[in-house]
Parts: sequence; C-alpha cells; structure tokens
Amino acid sequence: MEFKETLEQFKKLFQGTDSYFGKSKPLGQKNSRGKEEYKHWTEKKSITDQDWLEHLEGKSYTGIIPIRDDSTCSWGVIDVDRYNINHKEFIKLIRQRKYPFIPYRSKSNGLHLILHLMHRVPAKDMRKKLIMIASDLGVNDKTTDIFPAQDKVDLTPSDWDKKQLGQFVNLPYQNAKFPTRCAMDDEGNSLKYTDYLSYAKKFIITKEHFYDLKTSNDNEIKDWPNCVNKFIKNQVQEGEGRNDAMFNVGILAKKINPDKDYYEEMIRDLNKKICVPALNPKELNKVMEQVGKHDYGYKCGTSIARSCCNGSRQCAKRKYGIGINEALPEVGKLIKVNTYPDPYWLLPIQGKMVRLETKQLYQQQLLGEKLLAHDIIWRPLKPSKRDPDPYRDWLEDLITNKKDMEDVDREDERKEIFNTRMVKFLEDTNVVDEFDQIDHDNIWHDDEEVRFKLDTFRLFMKKQGYNWSEKDCTMYLKENDCGQSKKFQGNNTRHWVSTLPKQTEHKNKNVKFNKKKTPWEDN
Repeated sequence: MEFKETLEQFKKLFQGTDSYFGKSKPLGQKNSRGKEEYKHWTEKKSITDQDWLEHLEGKSYTGIIPIRDDSTCSWGVIDVDRYNINHKEFIKLIRQRKYPFIPYRSKSNGLHLILHLMHRVPAKDMRKKLIMIASDLGVNDKTTDIFPAQDKVDLTPSDWDKKQLGQFVNLPYQNAKFPTRCAMDDEGNSLKYTDYLSYAKKFIITKEHFYDLKTSNDNEIKDWPNCVNKFIKNQVQEGEGRNDAMFNVGILAKKINPDKDYYEEMIRDLNKKICVPALNPKELNKVMEQVGKHDYGYKCGTSIARSCCNGSRQCAKRKYGIGINEALPEVGKLIKVNTYPDPYWLLPIQGKMVRLETKQLYQQQLLGEKLLAHDIIWRPLKPSKRDPDPYRDWLEDLITNKKDMEDVDREDERKEIFNTRMVKFLEDTNVVDEFDQIDHDNIWHDDEEVRFKLDTFRLFMKKQGYNWSEKDCTMYLKENDCGQSKKFQGNNTRHWVSTLPKQTEHKNKNVKFNKKKTPWEDN
C-alpha cells in the first residue's frame, strides 16, 4: 500500500464515469502492426480505491472512461498509435506550438498526449478541441484515437442493455515501480510516478485556458480545405504521400479556376512549397494529367489527407472544400464486441456510440437507416470511375483498424441467455402426453424432466432472434447439462432431456411447477 498517500491525487487526475470502468489483460501476442494484443472488458460497477491501488501495484490493468455521468470531463487524450514515432521530436513540436500536453509512452511505444483540466468542460468541447489539435499536429488519421470517444453517455436502462457505454483509456503507471506506460519530460526521458504527479501540477490548465487554446493558423486560407493548408505549413516528406497530397492540391486549384494554364501553374508553384523534395517533372505531370481527366473530388481517405483533416463538416462549409454532398460524418475507431454466438459492433460517429448488427454494418442502406434513428444523416457513398465501390473501401478501412473487445463475461452471458430462453421455451411450447408426439414441435415432461427435439428448440430460438446453427445449439445444451437420448418408452427417437426448471408455467396447460434449482439457474 505504498501508493495510498498519493492515491487521491492520482484519482483526481483521472476521474471519469462513476458507473463503470475498463479492465484488460495481455494475450501474449502481437498483431500485424507489432502492437501487443489485449483482451478488454467493462466492469459494470463503481471503481474502488482497491482497484486503483491494484493498478499502481501492477496487479491489474485498469482503464477509465473520461466522460462523467453528466457528460462532462476534466481530461482528454490524443492516442497516437505510431510505433516508429520519434518521441523527442514530436514533444518538441508540441512545445513549439505551446500545447500543455503531458506525453506518455504507451506499452507498445506509441504516444499518448494527455490534457488535464482543473475544472470540467462538456465532453463535446473536449473532443472538438483535441480533434483540431490532432489535425494541426498532422496525426488526425486512422492511427489516432481521441478520448473521450463520445460527446455523452446515456445510462438509461435501455442503453445499458445495449452496451452503449463510453470507451475507456488504459491508465499510465500500471506497476508504478517499473512502469512501461509512463510520462516523459521534454527530452523524451521517462518520468517516475512521483515526478509525474509533480509534472501534472505544472501543466494542468484552467477552463479559461482550455477555451483559449488555439491551433497554429499562420498563413491559413479560410476558403481552402484544411488538409492543403496543413500541407503547406508542415510540408510533406518523401514517403509520406507526396503524390496524394499534390492530387488534392490539383483538385483545389481546378476548383479555384478550371482554366488549365491557371491550375497547372498553381500546382507547380505549390509543389515547391509542399513537397520535400519536390516531385520531379515526370511525377508532377502525371498528377496534372490525372486532375485534368475528370471533375474528381478530393482524396479524403488517403493517409496524408486524413492525418491533416479537421472534420468533413467543417471542410464542407468552406468555399473550395469537399462540398456538402461529399461530407462524411466524423467516424472513430470501430469496436467489435465478441458476444456469443454472434458479435455486434460499436461505431463512434458524430460524437455518439451506435450499436450495429453485422448486417447493418455490411449494407450501406441499413447503416443509413440505423444512423437516422440516432439523428445522424448518412449520405450514401456513390461509385465513380475513380472508385467503383467506395463503401466497401470505407468498410475495409474500418475493419482493418478495428478494436476487439470482450463482452462482460461470455460464459456468464451464455448462461443468462440459456436461463431466460429455456424457461420461456418450456412455457410457450405445446406439451403433449404421448412421447412419440414430440416430432411435431412439441415437448414432453413429467414432474422431474423435460424431453424435446433439437429442431424444436432451434425453431423457438430463431423466433427469439437467435438464428443458431445445429452445432451452436448442441454446444449450448451440453454446456448447460442437457443430455442426448435415443430411447424412451420404447421409442427410438433421438432427442434431448433436461431437468425441469422450477416455476415454469406452461401457458397451454396452465400448470405451474416448483422444482429445485437447475444448472442453468442463478445460485
């Protein structure tokens, strides 16, 4: 308990929702990007002092959702998942632009930029500010997450059941004596836990200071898309997507003046200012030829464009921006929630967390209908010569960069589904006196056990919204101590047998049973 004296200070810096928090554990393997993989889940309870201490002592991995229950927050994070990033140079850039972030190293050597406030602000304002800053720093792309991930959380029972919860951030100083997630000073050196607490006092800002934070807008032309402005300010190095950057420059130039001599001269001029080194004449001519072929839109999905984007809605308002019909809603990292037997998906979009079934995510029309229920307008992505299937490209990008999360306890979830559905199955299904009649979607029982066909159970579950395969149903029944039988009362019909649950009321016969607890019922 050596961290007990400093616990209140640590808690205050990372105070989040009072209703739940995140847990994770390493899986001992890395993904294709070299990032260590974790199993994540949500604890539906208030975090205790013991939970905080176990994190600092290295006994657990704890994550906090920054949004309070009133949809405000006092801290936020820009999570940059670039594992080859030069920490020292990036910290230098942060200080040059006078951003009061405390940088800390993630376990996979990425970079988290944390902003601490003395007072709460609406989560919506925090997100907007961090997105603008991430864009200014050139990291607002698919490798970066913004926390809080939503504008608000709604803890009504209906939303709770749908798992519409906030996303948690793994806290620094797990195992504070020997941390891998630790803050860094301006030289990129690791800070001890106690030094971090002192450092936080230096960089924490007031509410007024927060709203006064400005991005670097020197020489920015308000009518132009933000990405081109950032290309000019930050420049684009070789290997960072110079051709993609210059394509967007070409589209801008053509929007300003469709005269070929004008826009080609503008492209040549900006090539010298933006690209390091400048594209050679052959490469530049190829870009200009492509721009001149058709009235293309901007390539917003490229890595270099996304890293500098401050939001399609803002770009759509600019004279030479993407245009209102091209604007996509702001979308965060897709989350796959692994539930049994089928997963569902959480899509952070427009500051909201929308739950989707796989079919709704796969089909653009169904996605649009679902989003409309959340007051979000989805403008369909339409095929073009440049991109014959833009929705698939958008979806592939989401899937490639998704985050996997385990639901609260998959085993417990299966037990709960079985408990409620099995009782309802026995209540609603026809009960027959003669065993050989179970072939016709009926069940048979006496005072102790119930017997039924697998297809009868599958049909019932399908009507309940669980389209399980024969394999799924078989596994489910076995897990809950149901057995298979081939013979009963001289009949050779293959069927399943289980102990009759207590308090099962058969609607068709109006018979109420009171039996001992069964394996699928709560203790």
